[in-house]
Amino acid sequence: MSASIRSEGVSHAAAESGGHASTGDPLLAVEDLAVHFFARSGLLRRVGSRLRAVDGVSLSLAAGETLGLVGESGCGKSTTALAIMRLVQPTSGRIVFNGRDLAGYSRAQLRDVRRGIQMVFQDPHASLNPRLRVGASIAEPLQIHGNGDRAAVRTRVVELLEMVGLDRVHADRFPHQFSGGQLQRVGIARALALDPQLLVLDEPVSALDVSIQAQVITLLQDLQAELGLAYLFISHDLSVVRHVCDRVAVMYLGRIVEQGDRASIYRRPSHPYTQSLLSAVPRPDPRRRGATGRIVLTGDLPTAVDPPSGCRFRTRCWKAEQLCAEDSPELVDRLGEGTLSACHFAETLTFDHKL
Repeated sequence: MSASIRSEGVSHAAAESGGHASTGDPLLAVEDLAVHFFARSGLLRRVGSRLRAVDGVSLSLAAGETLGLVGESGCGKSTTALAIMRLVQPTSGRIVFNGRDLAGYSRAQLRDVRRGIQMVFQDPHASLNPRLRVGASIAEPLQIHGNGDRAAVRTRVVELLEMVGLDRVHADRFPHQFSGGQLQRVGIARALALDPQLLVLDEPVSALDVSIQAQVITLLQDLQAELGLAYLFISHDLSVVRHVCDRVAVMYLGRIVEQGDRASIYRRPSHPYTQSLLSAVPRPDPRRRGATGRIVLTGDLPTAVDPPSGCRFRTRCWKAEQLCAEDSPELVDRLGEGTLSACHFAETLTFDHKL
C-alpha cells in the first residue's frame, strides 16, 4: 500500500476500529425507495405494464462500514445502486447522504454531492472509454470539478495509480492493454479521485478470475482501513460477501427480506429465502456435506411486472399460508435477536458451515 494514501476526514473512531466506525447518524439512509419502469409508446406517453424493479427498499450505512446487498439476478440490487447514485430516477422514497436528501436534487446539485459518493461498476471494460488513455480517464473527474491545474492533476493521477498497485507508466496506456484485474484497479482509482466517503461497488469482482478476485478484495479492504471508506457491496456471491461485509441485506424481487449483522445472517438466518440460499452453498469439507439439508424451492417464479400479493416470496415458500397472500410482512425484528426479517413465520435455522 502506497504511503501517499490520503487520510483526511477519517474519524478517530474509524481509525481505531480499522475503518469501521458506526456511531452517530448514518452516512447513507435509504427509506422506502421505489424504482418503477414502464413500457413506452411514442416520446411522451407511458403505457403498458409497470415493472417494479425496486419496491420499498430501506437500508442504512455508517461511516467506515461495509453493507452487503445480496440476492439472485434480477432482484433489483443493481437498480438500487443506480438509484442511490441518481443514475436512474427514483419513483419514490428518500436517499439521504450526509444529511441531504438526494431524491429531489437537480443535476447541478448532484455534481457537488458526487464528490462524496462514487461507484465502481461490474465490467471494467465497459466502464472505461476505450479511446482514452487510463490516465485521462482517472483525471476526468478532477478536471470536471476543477481540482488543480494540469501539473497537479497529473501528480494526483500518479498517486492514485500507485494507491491501487499500478505504476505511473500505466497512465499512458489504453484500456485494451490491461488485464481485467488491472482495469478494475483503474476503475477503483478513478472512483477515489475526489476523496469520496462512500463507494458503491456493483459486483466489483464477479467478472474476474478467482485468484484476481482475492487481490482486488484485499486492495479494497486496505483502502477502507487507510481512508475510512464506507462500502455498499453488491454481489450474488455469498462467500465474498461474508468475507468483506459487516452487515448483510438480502433482497428478493425488489424488496429487502432480511437484514442483520454478518454472523447472524450466515449462522442463524430467519427468512426462508435466506435459508434456501445458504443451504445451496457447497461445503468445502466432503465429510460435512449433507449435514444441513438442501432446501429446494418449488412453485412459480414470479416477475417484477406482476408480483404476488402479500409476501413476494410466498409462491416459492414451504411455510406460506393464507395470511402471506393477504398481508405483506414488514421488515422488523420478529425474534428479538437484532435481525430484521420480512416473514410472518420467521424462525431461525442454524448453519454451521463456513463459506
